[in-house]
This record gives sequence, structure tokens and C-alpha cells, in this order.
Amino acid sequence: MPNPGLTDEQCREAVDGYRDYGSIGAAARALGIDRGTFRNRLKRAGERGLTLSGGAFRAVQNAGLSAREARAGWIVNVDPETGSRESTYWRADDLPPEAVIDAIRDGFENMKPAKPVTPPEHIMGDLCTVYPLMDAHFGMLAWGQETGGPDYDMALAAQDMRHAFAKVAALTPPSAEAVLIIGGDFFHQDDNRSETPQNRHKLDTDGRYFKVLDSGIALISEVVETIAAKHAGITVRILRGNHDEHAHMVLTFALTERYRDDARITVEKTPRDLFMKQWGRCLISAHHGDKAPPERLTLYLSDVCPYWSETRYRHCFTGHVHKDQAKDTGPLKWESLRAFCPSDSYAASMGYTSRRAMQSITFHKQDGLVLRAFDPIER
Repeated sequence: MPNPGLTDEQCREAVDGYRDYGSIGAAARALGIDRGTFRNRLKRAGERGLTLSGGAFRAVQNAGLSAREARAGWIVNVDPETGSRESTYWRADDLPPEAVIDAIRDGFENMKPAKPVTPPEHIMGDLCTVYPLMDAHFGMLAWGQETGGPDYDMALAAQDMRHAFAKVAALTPPSAEAVLIIGGDFFHQDDNRSETPQNRHKLDTDGRYFKVLDSGIALISEVVETIAAKHAGITVRILRGNHDEHAHMVLTFALTERYRDDARITVEKTPRDLFMKQWGRCLISAHHGDKAPPERLTLYLSDVCPYWSETRYRHCFTGHVHKDQAKDTGPLKWESLRAFCPSDSYAASMGYTSRRAMQSITFHKQDGLVLRAFDPIER
């Protein structure tokens, strides 16, 4: 007999199950079906418009559109008594954002962990080195003849990153601890539409989105292991950026699973936009820099940091604007660091130019910031 396929009732059951139980795994177990089957039903529900509200679903039906075609629209409601018209704009995704994140997490569960990296023989116990990687925009495509700067694509980004980290690590002392801060916008695009998440600006991208994610995870894994070979322990933190609001989570989940058996490598898995660490009398913090000016970040840190009063040397590193800036904001030193990537066509057309850089910043427990190693990434 031919396969009758999924019914709308089965798809709705999956949507209701996800909303009731809060995760793909819990809902699949409650319904007694495989996780892959459950994810497929959620996907089909999105394609058929069964995740839409009743009003949006009726509007799609009245227009004779499929839910995939009607990604967004205007619903006009007319009051039968007064004749007044009220318009409502709606936008829909195939799956709820939580389901997408849950599916990503689920996909990494069976990833084989990496083999432990051999630690250095000798370290300097009072030192902690921070490697801030700001605005790599991996997956960006730039043509030097158009931008006036260097060409940039995935292959060139990987080449530059390997060289920059090898150079900076060679100039850095073997600290007891290291922190790799990926300070937002590691990925140039958030999904396969190649648009900025908020304003929907079209982006010049290199390669298919699957390839960008796959190559980016592999590249950062190399970076982590390069740093781990230099220091006794390493903490990795991936911050949200305005280009990779959701894609940065893929990197977090992948690295968490890859290094789950290596006690020297800690990947912080937290939804918070702010990174904070205490190293003796030092406060080391970071944020992408797109949602709060330095003064507000200082006030926020003074309120939420549990070791604010225990520290003397307080630093906050941001990116986003792709240029060097620094100032004292009361008791905190704020720095906006140079981007790893060059300018793209949009930035060049607006007259924005930037110098590239990769650096390490070393802190002493008692004396604060004592050393920087710097690579200007000039090819």
C-alpha cells in the first residue's frame, strides 16, 4: 500500500507536544516516537503553516498561498459597524526559535570528543592571557578592487587566523590560564538568507551556509588547540554579535561537545551577552559592544559583577565598530578593539575603513595588565 504521508493532525500533535514539554527530546519521549521523526513533523508543520496563529493561517488560506511562500504579510481587519480598518504585520519562521536551538543541540549529542592536548612543561602561575578575537566575520566575501583593502573569503580568513594565532602565541608567555574571547560576529551571516538579522541588509557571502558553519567550527577548534598547547588551562567564551545572533550558539554547542573530556579546556555555555572573569585583583570582561555605550556597561558591571569590590584593575573589551578606541570610564578601562576582518563592500561604500589586528593581553594577579603581543595581519 502507498504511504499516506503525514496528516495535519500528526503535525499539530508535534507542535502541541513541543509547546507542552519544552524540548524536542521530552516531547518525542512523551509521544513515543523517534527524535528524528519528531523534528520532521515539526518541520512539516512549519511548511504547512500549522505553527501560525489562527488569524495568520486564515490570511494565508484566503490569499491562496502556501505557508512557505507567505513568510510575512499584512492582515487588514475591517470593523463591520464603523468601517474602520486596522492593519497588523506578521512574520513567521518554520519552527519556533527554541525548537531550532534544541535541534542544533540535539545534533551535537553524538559528537566524538577531541583527544586531550598536551600541556606545556613550564608555566608562569601569576599570569592569565586573554586572546580577544573580535569581528572575524567568517564567511564574508570582499573584493579588494572594490573595497580598496585586501581580498577576504573563507580560505583567506583561515590562512590569516592560523598565522595570526601562531605569531601571537609565540610572543606570549606560558601563562597559567588563557581566555579565548570570541567577541561577537564570528560568523558574517546568521542563516542561509545572507541578511543581517535585524535590518535585513543583504550580505556578500562566500560559500553555502552549511560549509561556513562546518569550516568555522573546524577553524576555531584549531585555534583552541593552539592556545591549549601554550597554557595550563583555557576558557573559551563565544559572545553574541549583531550578525550571528543565533549562529554563535552553533559554535558554542559544537565546542562544548568537542572538549567535554578535556579537563583543561572549559567552554562556557551561557546565554548571557556579557563575559566576566576575576584574576586576582583584575576584572576581565567583554561584550560585543552593539547594545550599550561604555558608560552604561560600566554602571551595569558595577551592579552585577560579584567581585567588583575585590578588584582594582577593571577592563572591558568590545568590538562591533571595527576600530581602536579606549578610555577610562570611572573605575573601569574600556577598549574597543580592531576587527580581524577587513572592510566589505558595504563598509567601503559608506567610507568606513579599518585596520585589522589580532592580539593577546596578559594580566598579572597583583599588577594588572603587564604585556601585549600584537599582529597587524598585513599580507
